[in-house]
Order: sequence, then C-alpha cells, then structure tokens
Amino acid sequence: MTRRLVIILTALSLTVPPGSFAAVDPAASAGAPGAPAPAAPEKPEPSNEVQAQKLKLAEAKLAALANEISPKKATTSAKKKKSTAAAKKRLAKARARRLAKAKQGDVKVVNRRLTEEEVRGILRTTRDFSGTDLSGLNLTGMDLSGSKLARANLHMANLERADLTETDLELADLTGANLRGASLIQARLRGTRLGGSKMEGALWTDKTVCRSGSVGTCIE
Repeated sequence: MTRRLVIILTALSLTVPPGSFAAVDPAASAGAPGAPAPAAPEKPEPSNEVQAQKLKLAEAKLAALANEISPKKATTSAKKKKSTAAAKKRLAKARARRLAKAKQGDVKVVNRRLTEEEVRGILRTTRDFSGTDLSGLNLTGMDLSGSKLARANLHMANLERADLTETDLELADLTGANLRGASLIQARLRGTRLGGSKMEGALWTDKTVCRSGSVGTCIE
C-alpha cells in the first residue's frame, strides 16, 4: 500500500508543473469571523490647484454678495438725499411765503431783525411792530405815526426826522437811537428806555423842542 501511494505522488509531481497551486488560507477565503479587515486606502490631500480653485470660488461668492448689498446701500443713500433735498425745498418755500406775508404786513416777524422793505410793508397795513427787532435800521424821515412799537427793539436805530406822533413806545428800547428832529408828540413813553439817545431838535410829547445837548432826555 505504501509503495502504491509513493508511485501515485511521484506521477503527480511529474505531470503538474511546480507553482500551479498557491497556498490558500481557509480562514481568509471563507471570511471567517475574527479575521482582520483590510486597511482602507489613505485619502490623498487636495493639490494646490484644487485649493486655489476653491479659494477663487469663495472670493466669487463674496463679490456677488457685495454686489447685492451695494445697490441696496446706494438706494438707501439716494432716498435719504432726496428726502433731505425735499425738506430743504419745503423749508425754503415756507420762508419765502412768510417773507412775502411780512412784506404785505399780514404777519409779524419777531424772531429776527426786520428789513427796511418789511417795515414799509407793515406800515401799509397793520402798522403793528410790537415786539419786533428794528435795531440799527435806517428809518430816517419815515412816517411811523400811530404805529404800535411796544416792546420793540430800536437800539441804535436812525430815527432822525421820523414822525413818531401818537406811537405806542411803551417798554420799547431806544437806547443810543438817533432822534434828532423826530416828532414824539403824544407818544406813549411809559417804561421806554432812552439812555444815550440823541434828541437835539426833537419834539417832545408836549411839543417842547429839545435843545442842543439833549441826550437820553429832552432838555427845554
């Protein structure tokens, strides 16, 4: 029996070329439990070119977002400018209307000094200058008779030869005003400030002619 087995093996070794059979691990081929899993291949790092492309894409997105925001800001800025311009235009129109009314004497301006033209406009209508600012104005020879000048500011105003007959000058400020040759006949001067006013040749309330050197008060 042994001799027959040796003969068979010898025949096989002669007919089968060496290396035709590879050793097979039964556990690996059968997927036996507990066998170590094959290691996953390492993921290659992105190349510089891929990274550059990603960076360009991110920059493009940021630029697109900025372009979307910029028109909104420009629109908001334009609206603000338009609103400001409209407000200024309305204010200018309102001032022009007030000035026109003041010239016609329909309203009384008390928050700023009047102009000579505005004074003439008021004289044509109400003749009411109560509480107004007439300081420093040149009102030489102007007919202000019967006007309401109570609490008016006439500081340093030039009223030379002006007609102030029967005017209401109560609590008015006439300090330093030029009243030479002016008429104050029957004018109301209660509480009127006349300090430093020049009154040479003026007609006082009782028709007294103020002599030379009359300053602040009428000297007979």
